[in-house]
Amino acid sequence: MISGIRRVKKIAKKIDKSSIRFNNNLPISITVLEETYNQKYKLLLGNKEITARSKKKLVVGYEYWGDLNSTSGGILSISDLIIKPKIFNSNLAFMGIQKDIFYKTLTSQKNPLKEIKKSMINKMSNEQTSKEEFLTLGYMLLALEKNIFHMPSLIDNKKILIQFRENSDKTIEFYLAFENLGAIKGIIMPCEKYDDIDISVMFEKSYYFIKESMKMEDARVTFSINKDIEPLFNSSEILLDIKG
Repeated sequence: MISGIRRVKKIAKKIDKSSIRFNNNLPISITVLEETYNQKYKLLLGNKEITARSKKKLVVGYEYWGDLNSTSGGILSISDLIIKPKIFNSNLAFMGIQKDIFYKTLTSQKNPLKEIKKSMINKMSNEQTSKEEFLTLGYMLLALEKNIFHMPSLIDNKKILIQFRENSDKTIEFYLAFENLGAIKGIIMPCEKYDDIDISVMFEKSYYFIKESMKMEDARVTFSINKDIEPLFNSSEILLDIKG
């Protein structure tokens, strides 16, 4: 698991290190506030409310990734909208962490899986732990039982969903979801001199951005675009009944 943590950490940091802010060269992150009329919606883009037309029916209250364009008449139009995993609808599901301390703690442990489980159980038994934190930790433990590392993280006020698993053939599958880049899925094939890494992204804009960000001297990386990227572990498909 240490090998997986180190390799996925390296990829996540490569991407996170670049400036991921709203601009015309990246996908956008929006929240649907209200449906108005004639395929128009009131949307929250960053801290600003805008009105835009979407040919696709949107769900009020949900978050989406997409492309934002302006027509010749000055009308904003959104396209290629892809609904985010349900977990992105809740700020409380994402745990604020200090990433450098977090990664250092994981990679310094002789048995990180055991230590992670121990830490989660201790946190869940703490009376100060909120219901939302308890649920998040519960889902993380369920994912670990499936040999999947699942971490909804709030880093520098940005939501990042980190998932990976190591397979019996030593390959490492990973899933990363960023607020303004969409989801990224890939597989790492460790080799003696170089790692071979296949990465799939959802958007053409993300493709060019990540291809530029992911220049690595110790790995051979290939990129592709895939609209149908799914998480390795989906907490919305599992019901945890917590009372009180």
